[in-house]
Amino acid sequence: MTNEQQHKKSTYFHLQQDQHGLVHIRPNRSEMSGENYVTPLAAFVNTLSDVLQSSEVNGVVYESIIPDTDLDYATFYAYLKTGNAAKQEVDTLLAKLVALKDAGKPIVAILHGDNVGLRLATALWSDYRIAVADAILGFTELKQGLFPGFGATTNCIHLLGLPKALPFLFSASTVSAKQAQTLGLVNQVVSSLEVAIAVAKKWITDAPRVENVHERPTAEQVQQIVDTAREKSNPLIPAHRALLNYVTAQDQSSLLTALRQENEAWFGLWEAPETLPMVRTFSQHVQQAKKAGSEAVTDNFYLKKIGVLGAGIMGSGIAYEAARAGLAVVLKDVDQAAAERGKAYAEKVTDRQVQRQERDASSQQALLARIQATHYAQDLQDADIIIEAVFENQELKAEVTLESLPYLRANGVFASNTTSLPITQLASVVAAPQQFIGMHFFSPVDRMPLVEIIRGEQTSEETLQKALVLAHRLQKIPIVVFDSPAFFTSRIFFNYLLEAISMLLEGIPAQLIEEEARQAGFAIGPLAVLDEISLTLMLQVYDQLPALHASQQRCYAYLRSLVEQGRQGRKSGQGFYDYQQETGKKNIWNDPSIAAIATSPARGSLQKRLLHVMALDSYRCLVEGVVTKPADADIGSVLGVGYPIHTGGVFSHIDQVGIHAFVEDCQNFSPFGEQWHMPESLVPLASKNFNFYHDFQSNW
Repeated sequence: MTNEQQHKKSTYFHLQQDQHGLVHIRPNRSEMSGENYVTPLAAFVNTLSDVLQSSEVNGVVYESIIPDTDLDYATFYAYLKTGNAAKQEVDTLLAKLVALKDAGKPIVAILHGDNVGLRLATALWSDYRIAVADAILGFTELKQGLFPGFGATTNCIHLLGLPKALPFLFSASTVSAKQAQTLGLVNQVVSSLEVAIAVAKKWITDAPRVENVHERPTAEQVQQIVDTAREKSNPLIPAHRALLNYVTAQDQSSLLTALRQENEAWFGLWEAPETLPMVRTFSQHVQQAKKAGSEAVTDNFYLKKIGVLGAGIMGSGIAYEAARAGLAVVLKDVDQAAAERGKAYAEKVTDRQVQRQERDASSQQALLARIQATHYAQDLQDADIIIEAVFENQELKAEVTLESLPYLRANGVFASNTTSLPITQLASVVAAPQQFIGMHFFSPVDRMPLVEIIRGEQTSEETLQKALVLAHRLQKIPIVVFDSPAFFTSRIFFNYLLEAISMLLEGIPAQLIEEEARQAGFAIGPLAVLDEISLTLMLQVYDQLPALHASQQRCYAYLRSLVEQGRQGRKSGQGFYDYQQETGKKNIWNDPSIAAIATSPARGSLQKRLLHVMALDSYRCLVEGVVTKPADADIGSVLGVGYPIHTGGVFSHIDQVGIHAFVEDCQNFSPFGEQWHMPESLVPLASKNFNFYHDFQSNW
């Protein structure tokens, strides 16, 4: 065969065979749009089988066979519910792949661009993997309520060995091509796709066999590896339990047996009640939120330069993120030393990246050069966006706003990074409130993905779109809320803290409150949180609210009494905990002035109170128009303020509990304070057994 011959075994793929009998398979992405992906995956395996059975074919090179980084789980779930034997189909295609690998004709996968989740899983079906230098690889499924399926977990273990594979899978993170090569996921890294194809064909022509042989760990070693992973896992997440159970029970007698066990465990996950809410929030809703930023429409707005006012923890974090995104940043503080300290944060972060080989020294220097530390307001000249990130005080924010506004570009945006101060009120000092918006980042900014964008009463649609452009540029996940005291995330979080103090004043032991919070799935107990943010700051937040109901007043009075005693939180060495400066250890403090409750509350009731109180206030936010859709509330609650991730978020929690049971619980909790006041519209919904979601679709 002297000329390249065009084949079309499937509408999903483009096939080219050269004169050496090497077939190159590329996906026809337009044909896969809206597919469930089981069908095109099966088509790929069948195509591969047909091609390799030809006596004229000596090997195959394929690129990523699906179009997107993430599996379209909504389409997949709809397919799963039709009763079609999806699990059996995947079992069959995995068995065919094992047979093809055993047949002896070499199969090479090429990875370029993003190779996350299913795109990487399908690359691991090959005998040899070549990555282009700018490729990103990883499995993030454990963050979405699943573990890597379609053979990914089994193949990872076979390629890397269990001691390296399990930590990598549990990290749910991505790595560079070079890191993937070091890890053992890929065999070679090259400069371009063209080079990758040429290298792949040469490797096939040379026809070496690659065997990834790892010494099989003993049962005791497996258990030790699993136990180490279990310490870092979340027992409330079914995917964590399922992955560890699979690894423990994995039959390594044959690759096919192990693949079938993995497939059984992966499809079984969909029967757990927590899986769908987690996948819906962390996959579909997060992707939709990111898309809102990428599709924001602005005319004649080219984001090149931003100003950041305040070089504290928040300001320095925002400055680093903007510089990382390629923007010129002016980081301003009251004096040059403070501004330089803020810039030093970016140096500290990038130093760690260089040490981990995630960034080279020249890239670090280029990033740092994009941050100008200054105490001169005029250096903000022609900024496209100025973000104010100073202390949570209305007068101070007004002062720095007015000082910097003359240097904002004519059609620029002024954003306030505030936890709770009303945006409309902050905007009242400026001449063009339509260009004023809230952008609430979360600390530490470089690790927290959420940004809460707050529309004031006069914020224009154009300004909102520009804020979304910035969120997208910073690779943040935006939710859009409307102005009100404490907005959405801070408001529901304050209710979490309020409920804990209410429990304490009822005589419930502090240790029990903290333990029940962790049992409910919160990463840290509410009393420990209060110590971290400081009781003084919490009082200042309450001072900014327009009014306090009786429960909030009791909470305020108690916090003030503790502050007057010198118990201000971690920084003062004592708060709800006592802190040992020498060792860094802490011990819970029991207030001797509060009489212990005579009868301990029923097991789990405190967990319900902590979970329900945030969900109930989220419903109030929904009916008041602070948030406009349950999806934003679910994203904001889990990514912003640490609502337990196994729930999928506040509204997904109500659906899991059942709205009738939720309302009944809240009514039973009403004697504990005004925070349990029931909105009138919620009771009729309970009588109808309303669900906020049907599968992946919102009912609101």
